Amino acid sequence: MSNRITLVVRFRVDESVKKEFTAKLQALFKHIVKEETFVEASLVQDMRDPETILNYEMWNESPESFMRDQMSKAYRAEFEKMIVDLKIDRTPAWYSTIADWKKA
Repeated sequence: MSNRITLVVRFRVDESVKKEFTAKLQALFKHIVKEETFVEASLVQDMRDPETILNYEMWNESPESFMRDQMSKAYRAEFEKMIVDLKIDRTPAWYSTIADWKKA
């Protein structure tokens, strides 16, 4: 598991742009799911604060290689521009797995 990382990105998204944001993110993931080092991802919304959305991604690479190899992909440019244009607050955090549990 040493090469597996989890990237959790917290977004603050105003209700007025949430539909556009989620549509662009879903379009982005049509490309991401084809990446060799991609494992899985999910998008979740805070039930008490609907403007808080978490994107949870697992990758078989390091934070450094992710930033170098994944964030430079041409298909990410439109999404990155939208984040700035819509003034969406984004806070990323990297995690490493210390234990796993699966349903028996």
